[in-house]
Amino acid sequence: MTGPVLEAIDIGKFLGIGAGKFQALDAVNLAIAGGELTLLMGPSGSGKTTLLSILGCMLTPSSGTVRVHGQSTAGKKPEELAKLRRDHIGFVFQSYHLFPTLTAIDNVRIALDIRGESPEKSTKRATEVLAIVGLANKTGSYPRELSGGEQQRVAIARAIVGDPSVILADEPTAALDAENGRAVMAVLAQIARNPARGVLVVTHDPRIVEFADRIVSIEDGRIISDSRAVGSEEVAQQA
Repeated sequence: MTGPVLEAIDIGKFLGIGAGKFQALDAVNLAIAGGELTLLMGPSGSGKTTLLSILGCMLTPSSGTVRVHGQSTAGKKPEELAKLRRDHIGFVFQSYHLFPTLTAIDNVRIALDIRGESPEKSTKRATEVLAIVGLANKTGSYPRELSGGEQQRVAIARAIVGDPSVILADEPTAALDAENGRAVMAVLAQIARNPARGVLVVTHDPRIVEFADRIVSIEDGRIISDSRAVGSEEVAQQA
């Protein structure tokens, strides 16, 4: 597709009620393009996770519009939003969210099973994406038999198995040591090379800045900076 794979337009969000009500996001505009890895950085309470939840169609904005793969979420029913998430958004979480009683391949396959894919096709596709994330020899392993970095790569495989337009990752390296964190970010950066897919990573981890094509900073619910990362392809072309 042409244009952003994911877009927030004048997003505002109030949280809490009564005296505890506050504005978590204020007139946020953000467009995620295919073929790049964007970091969304900011201190605790800055609005990172709230914005990610709205972009992922899990939270409704108080004002503004979200477009996913060119489709506006405005006025959509819960089942329509669920379909939009299923078809176009892959999620990666800090705590992996793997099923402990399922093997790596079955943890990945489940994302296709809920789409009604046949067992043969889902097994083949799950095997392919586990190889992409470097786990071709771990398909039959259970989460307890995998390192934290390997579990996160299984989670990434599950996120991309349905070929979504965008990957949203919430603090994917927070529970990992430096080596495993770098390995996970290398996989996400590789995935982001697909021009039809954008990757947005919410993080406060400065160790992973080198993997970014673009860095967006948020503070007090507002975007305060949006720049190309040093060393990104665009910067290199301008040098």
